[in-house]
Amino acid sequence: MSCKPKICAGDLRHTISIQRRALANAAPGSAEPVHTYQTVLSPRAAIKTRTGVSEWSRVEIAGERATYEMTIRWTPVAFDVRDRVRDAAGNLYRILAVENVDERDDWLKLHCARMGDEDQPAAR
Repeated sequence: MSCKPKICAGDLRHTISIQRRALANAAPGSAEPVHTYQTVLSPRAAIKTRTGVSEWSRVEIAGERATYEMTIRWTPVAFDVRDRVRDAAGNLYRILAVENVDERDDWLKLHCARMGDEDQPAAR
């Protein structure tokens, strides 16, 4: 009998990309910083929304509510909460926490909050 969390291959039906933000050169004649996103990893994910949960099962990290939970297969590629997640529709999500489920190196849960699209200023 297996004690692993029940995640089926069919649950991993969403394509996401984990992206790292980097400062790019400013436009000629401008001092305003510009940023770009570089893809670190492009895994398949199971995505669950956390917005309709009760007060008892709400996840809040450093004062910010996690509104999405994305589960991916464990990977040795290094990424952390400074990186962002982009879904197939182009939406960006801030990673609030990365959880190694049961410390077994099988699954990673990314607790995320939606932050919009890439049109936000580079100073943020």
